[in-house]
Amino acid sequence: MYIQNKCVNSKVCLNLKNVSKKYLQTHSNKLHTVLENINIQIFEGEFVTIVGKSGCGKSTLLNLIAGFENFYDGEILLNGNPIKDTSPERMMMFQEVALFPWLTTFQNIEIALKLAKISKDQREQIVMHYLDTVGLSDYSRSYIHQLSGGMKQRVALARALSLNPKILLMDEPFAALDISIKISLYKELLDLHKKTRKTILFVTHNINEAVLLGDRVIVMSPLLYGIKKEYVIDIPKDQRNDNSIIKNIITQITADLYDNI
Repeated sequence: MYIQNKCVNSKVCLNLKNVSKKYLQTHSNKLHTVLENINIQIFEGEFVTIVGKSGCGKSTLLNLIAGFENFYDGEILLNGNPIKDTSPERMMMFQEVALFPWLTTFQNIEIALKLAKISKDQREQIVMHYLDTVGLSDYSRSYIHQLSGGMKQRVALARALSLNPKILLMDEPFAALDISIKISLYKELLDLHKKTRKTILFVTHNINEAVLLGDRVIVMSPLLYGIKKEYVIDIPKDQRNDNSIIKNIITQITADLYDNI
């Protein structure tokens, strides 16, 4: 029920070709390799999770795709076009929600649309649509300090979706939340993915989270400076809890991460 390197869709959305990234270490003046010869294809509408120990380069990889860093070797293509900078086509969600406390929920989402020079009438329609999508229509006039941690992440998600990106990048967005809130957000995110078929690339260090959410799980290793193994999980997501096959996949990925290869 799990296999490696299987394409689940036909149209490639994101294509990484021989991507490598090195940093100059100031204390030694030597180059430090973080990523080496990464090759990944993400398909349109696919929900891909990336899991790995700290230092394996998973967040660096997401930053390159987002366009936060431009100096690397290889190619990163979105729908065949090279990624050269940040763009509303690629929206990032972080662990820290980075919402403005002096603005209301509505205004926090609207600000991205203002920057994109979308008209006032359109902004209102778009903001209310995405507040409804994430279940926060009744909180449009609430300030951030009046919201729970899970609600704040939903506001951040609505803001990321409001510009209708081609791909949603998520860097450990639920890491700081309580388990009960996480479980609720897993369901909401999966429902949203099913409804919108948005392409999602989700980075996490939590193996259970990666397996429960992903159509495909990419396992990264700091010793390889890149990808160790890939799993495609063809078990319906609403059948993954307390599933013996899923438990076996989690066990195998755990072994992948800790066998020092």
